[in-house]
Amino acid sequence: MTEPLADVIGLLHPRVVLWKKIEGTGRWALRFEANPDINFGVVTTGHCWLQCEGGPVGLTKGDFLLLSGPPAFTFSSDIDEDTRGDVVDGERTLAGTQDNHLRLGSEGGPAVQLLAGHFAIEPENADLLLDLLPTVVHLRAGTDGAGRIASLLELIGDEAGADRPGASLVLTRLVEVMLVEALRSAPATLEQPPAGLLAGLSDPPVAAALHAIHANVARPWTVAGLAAEARISRSVLAERFVRRVGLTPIEYLLSWRMAMAKRALRQGNQPIAEIARMVGYGSTSAFSTAFSRVTGSAPGRYAHQRAV
Repeated sequence: MTEPLADVIGLLHPRVVLWKKIEGTGRWALRFEANPDINFGVVTTGHCWLQCEGGPVGLTKGDFLLLSGPPAFTFSSDIDEDTRGDVVDGERTLAGTQDNHLRLGSEGGPAVQLLAGHFAIEPENADLLLDLLPTVVHLRAGTDGAGRIASLLELIGDEAGADRPGASLVLTRLVEVMLVEALRSAPATLEQPPAGLLAGLSDPPVAAALHAIHANVARPWTVAGLAAEARISRSVLAERFVRRVGLTPIEYLLSWRMAMAKRALRQGNQPIAEIARMVGYGSTSAFSTAFSRVTGSAPGRYAHQRAV
C-alpha cells in the first residue's frame, strides 16, 4: 500500500547530515534566520527555551525538535529579553567554529548542551512539501518517539564517523527513518495538528482520500471519486480536506502530480510523454500547459535548466 508520508519524505530526499554541539552557560541566546532547511535539535544536558512561531517552548534533557522550513527562531537560556544576554547570530557563529563545538554565555550559571543540525533536501519541491509538514515538532523526553530517535541519532553518528562501504546509502536511509519517526510521532503530541499532511492523515476519511491519490496519481480523480473511496459525501470530504490539509482535494492532486513530474524531469531518464502519462495527463500538450501554469516553465526547459 502506498504511504503518503513515506512518499513525501522520498521526494524530499534528505541527506548530508551536518551537526554541531552547542553549549551555553549563564545567560545566552542564539538566533537563526528563516531558512528552507529541515533542522533538528536534541537537548543532551540542562534546559533552555525555543522561541519560534506560536510562543516560547521549554526544552529539557532528552527533548527532540524538528523544524521544517522555519521562520526565524532563537534558542536561549531565558525567555526574558532583558536577562538572557546578547543575541548571537547562529549561522555566522556556527560557520566559524573549528571543532564543531560552539560555546556561549557567561561564566557560571546553569549549563545546557544541545546537539543541533540540519540536512539537505531536494530544492525543486521543497516549498510545496514543507508546506505539508508542521513547522515545529517537539517530542518530549521519555516518549516512545523521542527514545527511538535517540537510538537513530546514535546510529547516524556512528555511520557518519566511519568509513564503511555503502555509508552514503545507509546514512540516507537512516535520515529518512528519523524524519518519518519524528513526523508520525507528532500528532500524538498535539491536541490539534496544524493543517497539512499529518493533520490529513489523522482524519480517517481524509487519509483514505490521500492514500487513494498516492496509490494511483494517474487516475482521473474527481472529488466524487475520492469521496467514494473515503465513504463520505462529496461536500463533507471537500470541507474536511481543506480544513485538515489546507488544500482542496483537486489542488492537492495537482500539487502531487507536479511534484512527481519535477522529480522525473530532474532525473532526466524518461521522455516527457511518458512522464505526462505517469502523472495522469492524456497528452503531452495538456501536461505541458499544466506544468507551465504551475511552475512558470515548460517541461523541456525545466529539465534542461536542472541538468545544467
